[in-house]
Amino acid sequence: MPQLSPLYWMISSFMVLFLLMSMMVVFFMNSVDFSSVESCDVCLMNWYW
Repeated sequence: MPQLSPLYWMISSFMVLFLLMSMMVVFFMNSVDFSSVESCDVCLMNWYW
């Protein structure tokens, strides 16, 4: 197994996180109405932090 540089791991993990966040935002915007999005966003933020 070749050793990958730490910079490569940082960039790849950042890209994966960015893609996940954008997918979640698009999913919420498309499937739920805006007031529910706001309340869910607050709940998710409280749970996440």
